[in-house]
Amino acid sequence: MPNGGTDRPVTRAQRAFGADDLAHMPWDDLRQLCHALFLAEGAVPIEYRQTAEYGDFVLPTRSLWGSRETVVRLLNRPGVEDDLRELVEHASAHDADEAILVLARGASDRIASTAGTRVISSDELSRRIIQSPLVEWDGDHPTASMERLEFYLELANTTALIDPIGIRWLPSLAFNELPPTLGDMEVEPQDLLEQKTFRLLTASLRFGGVRYGEARRGERLPDSVIDWSDESTISAIVDCKAASSGYRMDADHFLRFRTYWERLGPEWQARGREIQYLVIVSSYFPGREGDRHPIHNRQQELLEETGLKLCYLTASDLAQVAAQLESEEVPLDVRAQIRWQHAFDQGLVQSEHLLEVVAEAMH
Repeated sequence: MPNGGTDRPVTRAQRAFGADDLAHMPWDDLRQLCHALFLAEGAVPIEYRQTAEYGDFVLPTRSLWGSRETVVRLLNRPGVEDDLRELVEHASAHDADEAILVLARGASDRIASTAGTRVISSDELSRRIIQSPLVEWDGDHPTASMERLEFYLELANTTALIDPIGIRWLPSLAFNELPPTLGDMEVEPQDLLEQKTFRLLTASLRFGGVRYGEARRGERLPDSVIDWSDESTISAIVDCKAASSGYRMDADHFLRFRTYWERLGPEWQARGREIQYLVIVSSYFPGREGDRHPIHNRQQELLEETGLKLCYLTASDLAQVAAQLESEEVPLDVRAQIRWQHAFDQGLVQSEHLLEVVAEAMH
């Protein structure tokens, strides 16, 4: 991979970004990216100090039966061996329990981690930036996404005590990245997005339905079909698309969705259900606002050929409404009466559409 980057699974975003790019990145951009990486791990800096050569972040971290402090020093020049010794002395003088040296600009000497310290190379830092769901990209240039950071922190706070189904993971997975807490797992974000979306739809939003998933991967089937749990006969095909740059429906996908309906429509009709919607869940859906958004042509085409209504739903909006249902402990019988079709009829669904139908059911 160019510029010293790390090879990644082909289903994830491929970025030509690495150590050479970090070496020339403006300091403010680099500092904000590292700040975003800390926040993604749930570590909120309590102090920041800066000199011409480095920036020091002081982070609270948890240990068994107690709390610790870690000093992370982000160097603004190539590192040398004395940098680690000086950082250890600084951390000891300030009663910090751990010291981390980040060699964002590379190193002139070989610097190895020691007891109570860790050295992060520029290659490792570039890999973490590439994998972070809190980073947005303009081509191969990364910046910290303030909008995603704000939402991530709010969602983490809301779901801290009520998240047995992975609500807080959903936005990261939709951007085709594993959340930091799952970074070492051998699982693809797409697979986990499908699992957690279905789990959220059934456990939190109280849909019924069937999940197909990877169990029947060789067959042309969607991720799931969900059923309204009230007395209506409405069902919907659900397909998840993990996409770092947003999802656009191409001709191949359109044909695949039509095949899903042709195969499953009669089967569900025999059960007394009518598949009325195709719901796509992804990170976001790029396009101009209003009547010129690409969804409108696809909606018309899908409606004419299948009778299905097309619905685009972002994982972050889905997570937001699930977090509200759980945090407010909305009774299960009330959730079962929510008229989700009124939100899905909007096509390009926004969080306010979902929250409106929730409010209607509660009153």
